Amino acid sequence: MNKVKEKVATTSAKITDKLPKKLKRSKKENLPARITNDTVNEHRKKILADGHKFKYPFQYSKHKIIINTVIVVIITTLSFGGWLWFMLYNKQATGDFFYNATKILSLPVANVDGQNVSYADYLRRTRSAIFYKETQEKVDFTTEDGLRELDYLKREELNKAERAAYATKIAKSKNITVSDKELDAAVDSNLKTANGETMTIDDYENHVLKRYFGWTMNDYRAELKNQLLERKVSFEVDAVAKDKIAKIKAQLQDGDDFATVVREMSDDEITRETGGNIIAQLEDSDLNGLTAAARELKEGEISSIIQGVDGYYIVKLDSKADDITKYSIIKVALKQFNEDFAKLRKENKIKEYISIPYEDSIEE
Repeated sequence: MNKVKEKVATTSAKITDKLPKKLKRSKKENLPARITNDTVNEHRKKILADGHKFKYPFQYSKHKIIINTVIVVIITTLSFGGWLWFMLYNKQATGDFFYNATKILSLPVANVDGQNVSYADYLRRTRSAIFYKETQEKVDFTTEDGLRELDYLKREELNKAERAAYATKIAKSKNITVSDKELDAAVDSNLKTANGETMTIDDYENHVLKRYFGWTMNDYRAELKNQLLERKVSFEVDAVAKDKIAKIKAQLQDGDDFATVVREMSDDEITRETGGNIIAQLEDSDLNGLTAAARELKEGEISSIIQGVDGYYIVKLDSKADDITKYSIIKVALKQFNEDFAKLRKENKIKEYISIPYEDSIEE
């Protein structure tokens, strides 16, 4: 054993003697005798220098991650957009998700003489019509007759949405608006029940709007605003109707017989041949406010010109009791807006982005 140790020691001494003297010195020189600020700084610089070789590969990986993320986002967005387009413009989906998407993205369903038709407006009305038919009339839209009726509903509601867009276009050019005050007044008038009571907003939303139409109060206000705007525009553009009702008023003031003027001038086909006679009970609907206007008169008295929902009216009170009002009316219908809109259709100035058959082809 001792001989082995001596042999190892002898061999180690020989190898050490053969090492270059410079290497021996460098080992000694690289080992500082003690730690100082200089040696710490030198060591820190060396560590930082060695770390640079890891920095650039990391930066490259970081940029690559960002690029890949952007690519994924773009592909996902395009895929979602393509799917949404297919469901709306090909399948014509009407679910809650798609309705909310059209409100957020302001997608068009058609274009009327340069004015986009809001897909949300179209869906709001179509969904309501479908909801009413399914819940109140129990229509099955999966049957052949049901599918035909669905086409009727879609065509009718798309036409109304297109009319609303055309009214918006005219309103912009003529600075016609519907104020919040006007909208609130219209809502309040519809809160009154037949027996004279007034429903609360919550009751009206829950027991009328949601129950029969599937609407929220916001849906209802949006639709009502469109109707009020179209009404304002219709009166504004119809100079012929305005002149006609003014002439009728002048004839009556000159003493012309009311019933005779009705037969010669009134546009209301139902009452024209009877001299404009109407018998109304208090619980009857009074959409144009004619019964209310008549009850403000004395017997035989004639009202001023009234702007109804669909035209101008003049009312004469015949008699009134506690619950029955007898009066006569003269109506001058608004026609110019309808004629202008029909002209746009005839001139192919209405472009539709979904395929819905027209009424004549549905009948076939």
